[in-house]
Amino acid sequence: MELLWSVLLLMGRVLGETLTSPEFLLIYLLLFFITNWQYKRLEDMSAHPRRYHPLHLRATLVSVGLGLLGGALGSLILVLVGIDLSRVNILPLWITALLLMMINPRFLCFAYAGGVLAIISLLTGYPRMDIPQLIALVAILHMVESLLIALNGQLNPVPVYVKRESQVVGGFNLQKFWPIPLLALAGTGLLADPGALPPLPSWWPLLKTYAATVPGQNYVLLPVLAVLGYGEITTTDTPGRRVRQSSSYLLLYSLLLLALAIGSSYRPALLWPAALFAPLGHELVIWRGTRREKKQNPIYVPSASGLRLLDVVPNSPAYKAGLRSGDLILRLNRQSIDHYQELLRIMGPAERHFEIEASRQGTVYRTRLQCSPSQDWGLTPVPEAGVSRYLSLQEGTFFDLLRRLFRRFFP
Repeated sequence: MELLWSVLLLMGRVLGETLTSPEFLLIYLLLFFITNWQYKRLEDMSAHPRRYHPLHLRATLVSVGLGLLGGALGSLILVLVGIDLSRVNILPLWITALLLMMINPRFLCFAYAGGVLAIISLLTGYPRMDIPQLIALVAILHMVESLLIALNGQLNPVPVYVKRESQVVGGFNLQKFWPIPLLALAGTGLLADPGALPPLPSWWPLLKTYAATVPGQNYVLLPVLAVLGYGEITTTDTPGRRVRQSSSYLLLYSLLLLALAIGSSYRPALLWPAALFAPLGHELVIWRGTRREKKQNPIYVPSASGLRLLDVVPNSPAYKAGLRSGDLILRLNRQSIDHYQELLRIMGPAERHFEIEASRQGTVYRTRLQCSPSQDWGLTPVPEAGVSRYLSLQEGTFFDLLRRLFRRFFP
């Protein structure tokens, strides 16, 4: 317990020094602006650009705040599990991830890069690295990502129109980014270091397989920066339900991968299953979400009567009146509404007060809306006939990519 307390105190001190370092703050500020630009870009791709209180700055601030929380939790797990960065070749990992990104942008993920590197190392002996620690690093980063998805994935979803086969339907882009500062152990040899931890017992780090050959190994806490991301489009579920499913399956994947990594540090026979499960297990998580999108019916589509809403911008007049995503506007000022153009016609340039009759999950309710003439209500309807601005989605798994490549070269 005394050793654990000393580790926690040192983590707090190093994290405080890192967060106040000018070099770190400069890099973190750059990541802040990149994250903000990405969120602004997502809003510009929206089915109905949010002219009423743009949300990209708030989304960025939330992501940065949660990134700090995820970084603290991830650092604690990295230290307790015992990831030694001096035994994980970070540079080849990044190079491999960037090369895979050239095949498909979504392969910019350590699950694929780590798996590929581990397999190459097992086959050839190069690059030299501690494969259990590499796979454990991948598992812990995805564990933190699953937590951030659960906390933040459903906030401020971006409404989009999506073409599924021959039909254009409504949906939400749930893409998120989190810059996270991490602390991890790094071996320093036997020389004393003012910032080093005291010599650790033979069982810590948990994955340390070289304690017998390097007794009394010293460690320092090394600060590193990482960026985690989440990207998914849902047309068959609400953002909340889809995020809960995605985060649950990603957490299960990361726990199984961590168990394989720990097991492989004691049983070399598990090295191959751990290396293969890193990319294939991640593909399984993505395949399940893709399959669900294909098999289920979209929910953000026009109704036989009434105008269905895809999205309602927070703090807009419609939101203050109580309208929400998925609601069906039946009447406006006692006139039936079936199309968005009808709503715009009744709104007119001079009207200020509106009586709305709407339905939510089969229950009819009435509300009043007040706004200035020609003010944007903050509504995004589901797509209607003639929509020209939409996203075309391709099949998303690695196996789908191989199938498309095969068809290209062997038509």
